[in-house]
Amino acid sequence: MKKILIVSALVTLTSLCIAQVSNTALKPPPPDRISIFQVPLRCPAAPQIGCGSSAKPILLMLERDAEVSEAWLNRTGILIAVVWKSNSTARNVVTKLKSQLSAAGCCADGSDVAELKGDSRVAALKEFQSGGWYREAEVDRLSEEEAGIIAARLVSRLEGKSPLAKDKAKGLQEALREALSKQLIADNGDENYEREFHRIAGEFLDERQTAILKAAIESGLRPRPDEK
Repeated sequence: MKKILIVSALVTLTSLCIAQVSNTALKPPPPDRISIFQVPLRCPAAPQIGCGSSAKPILLMLERDAEVSEAWLNRTGILIAVVWKSNSTARNVVTKLKSQLSAAGCCADGSDVAELKGDSRVAALKEFQSGGWYREAEVDRLSEEEAGIIAARLVSRLEGKSPLAKDKAKGLQEALREALSKQLIADNGDENYEREFHRIAGEFLDERQTAILKAAIESGLRPRPDEK
């Protein structure tokens, strides 16, 4: 009986310790250790979300800074939050962000970068503390979502000119989503994607439909006025 009581006490103590560690890990940093910046990282091909492939190297660059604890992108790609290891200042972060964005080239030239102040900062802090932001290791999820949006758009363009059976359209969309996702995350290069496109087309489409899909891709991946 005594042995059972000791084991029970140890289990209870361990559970309390784990809960305490968990609560500490989830505790948000104080506001004076957070700087928030306006950035133009909305995805051109999926404007409702941030561009994961462009944001990834930028977040990685920020987290390499000796004074930075964490760097986060919000879902829509218009804000980056930097959590400092101590009460620090933004210093040259704006300059670094502008340089990185100019090098990325896909979203903007970096001229729209600015640190938020006043009421804008208060509102952004509230959004950040409510969750749903992405660190460098997590922005691949945005790239996967972007790939799904583009794949659905391309299949819709194809079906506007050559209807497909439901199962074939679903299979084609999933195959395109997977290929685009790999391209965005791993940056495999246009040559690899070209080979993958021909493989997918050969599996699901005839020669005429392949030409239609190729034209749909070449016309641009960004949404037209009548597209999502």
